[in-house]
Amino acid sequence: MSLASHCPVCNTPAPGPVFALGNVPIICNQLWPDTDAARAAPAGDVTLVICPACAFVWNADFDPAKMHYAPGYENALHFSPRFQAFAEELAAGLVSRFDLHGKHVIEIGCGDGHFLDLMAQHGAATATGFDPSMEGKETPFTAREGVEIVPEYFRSDQLERPFDAILCRHVLEHLDTPLALMQDIRRAIGPRDVPIYFEVPNAGWMLETVSMWDVIYEHVGYWTAASITTLMRRAGFVPTSVQAGYGDQFLMVEARPATPNPAYLDPGAAQVQQTARAFGQAANAELEAWRSRLSKLDGKAVIWGAGSKGITFANALGTQAAAPLAALVDLNPRKHRLTAPGIALPVIAPDTLTTLAPDLVLISNALYEAEISAQVRAMGLTPDFAVLAG
Repeated sequence: MSLASHCPVCNTPAPGPVFALGNVPIICNQLWPDTDAARAAPAGDVTLVICPACAFVWNADFDPAKMHYAPGYENALHFSPRFQAFAEELAAGLVSRFDLHGKHVIEIGCGDGHFLDLMAQHGAATATGFDPSMEGKETPFTAREGVEIVPEYFRSDQLERPFDAILCRHVLEHLDTPLALMQDIRRAIGPRDVPIYFEVPNAGWMLETVSMWDVIYEHVGYWTAASITTLMRRAGFVPTSVQAGYGDQFLMVEARPATPNPAYLDPGAAQVQQTARAFGQAANAELEAWRSRLSKLDGKAVIWGAGSKGITFANALGTQAAAPLAALVDLNPRKHRLTAPGIALPVIAPDTLTTLAPDLVLISNALYEAEISAQVRAMGLTPDFAVLAG
C-alpha cells in the first residue's frame, strides 16, 4: 500500500490535498552540535492529504527509510511547570481508573522515562518502557525500583512478558503503518481485559486553529477524534474515552479490547473533511502574514521553544523573513549550546536573554505565554511578545 495513493487506516484510494511545506527538517527534535551540521541536516517535503472515507490526514511524501531516532533526539516537555502538572494528574488518573496499584505497566516510546516514574510514584508496582533514543543515555527516572527502559524499538513479541496496561504517548503519529501496531497489540492482549491509553497531537485543534507549525516531517499521521476512533474500532478496541486535553492540543484515548470491526467508519469524518479544506488556504495566508511582519522588524527576535513548533516556524519563514531571528530559547538544559536543524539557530538558556536583549519574543505555544512573559519581565526586559499558535 502506497502512502501517496491509499489511506494507511482504511485503505481507501484517492486522498484529497490539504497543505504542503517543502524542504523541512526530517527530524525537528534532533539538534546539532554546530552551524554546518545543522544546515546539512536531512530535509524532506510534507504534502498533507486527507482520506475521503475516514478523514485521516497524513503526509503522502513521508519516507520511513529517512527516519532514524538516535541518541540526541530530545522532545521532553517536563521542564515546564504546566506540563509537569498535566503529567502528574494524568498518571494519577490512569492508575486509579485502570486499577493499576501493584500492577505492571508497559509504555511504548517512553522517552527518558519521566512518565514511567510518575506511574510508579502513583502506585504501579513496575513500569517498563521501550525507546531506541535512550541507547547509551542516562536518566534519573529509572532510579526508582521497578522502573526500566529497554533502549530498543518496540516489537509486539516484547508483550510476551506479563502486563496490566499499555500506554503509548506521542508515538502513533510517527508510524506509517498504525493499524498494524494496533492489531499486534490486540493479538498480544488476547481474551484478557487489558486497558490501553494512547495520546497524540490533536489534529482537530491544529486544523481549527490553523496551527501549521504542528506540521512536521516526523509526524506522518495527524489524528482527529474521528480517525483515531476508526483506527481503534478496526483493530479491535472500543474507546471508553476520547478527550481533548492540554489546552485541546492533545487527544487522549482510553480503550478496552473488543471484537475487531474492520469496516467501521466514524460519523465525525464529514466535519473533519470540511475543516481540512479550509485549513490549507488559511495556513498559507498566515505564513505570508508572519513573513511580512518579521521582514519589517527593526531589531532582534527570539523564539521561545526549541521544539517542533518553533523550529518548523523558523524554517518555513525563508531566509529574508527569518533574518531578525537571533536564537531559540528553551528551559531544557539538554538543548543548550546546540543548533536547530535547517535554519541553524543556536539554542540558548533563558538567562542569556539579558545579554541578547531581544526586541520581540515569539512564543511557540500559547499554553506557556503567562509563564514565559513573567520570566522575561522578571529579568528586567521589556520586549514585545507574540504567540505563534493556539
